[in-house]
Amino acid sequence: MTYRILVFSEEEENFVMEVMASPSTTFHEMHTLIMKACEYTETGNHQFLICNEAWKVKEKIYLHNPQSVGLDEDLYLMDEVRLEEFFEEEGQHIAYIYETNSRKTLLLELVENVFGKKTDEAHVSRRKGTAPVQFDEIEEPPVPPTTTPNTAETDNEDTEDTDDGDLFSADELDAEGFEVNEM
Repeated sequence: MTYRILVFSEEEENFVMEVMASPSTTFHEMHTLIMKACEYTETGNHQFLICNEAWKVKEKIYLHNPQSVGLDEDLYLMDEVRLEEFFEEEGQHIAYIYETNSRKTLLLELVENVFGKKTDEAHVSRRKGTAPVQFDEIEEPPVPPTTTPNTAETDNEDTEDTDDGDLFSADELDAEGFEVNEM
């Protein structure tokens, strides 16, 4: 049997890549294939995120042993885990973090179990479009406002926590809920 896996991006809508892989392919082999096919460079502890049908993260598979793992979290490493351990059925969703600082992801979906066909090595069978860029261009630093000296603009990317749980942005906070009493 061979898995037919679709790799796509929400960032670059014209990009799609089809990968054919054996169930015994490791996630590390898949990582290496994607990095090479998209011409990306190693930037940190890349991850595969095993998701449910609504793309909510259920498990994480790390490239390297992370410095800290929650007590209730199983530790899975790419070179020790095979696709067949997490590809349960057609339609399985997996996200792949290819740029760890900005948490850019590619989305993977198992679209077909091809019976009677065997592949020795995972490979890209078809590709359309250009992969999303790995690193954003460096932008000019923001210019402080000149009209209102007490107005401060913040960049949510600098203040936002990048936990994989439910994320929120700073503008969703209720400022009145954080009162400071002077003594």
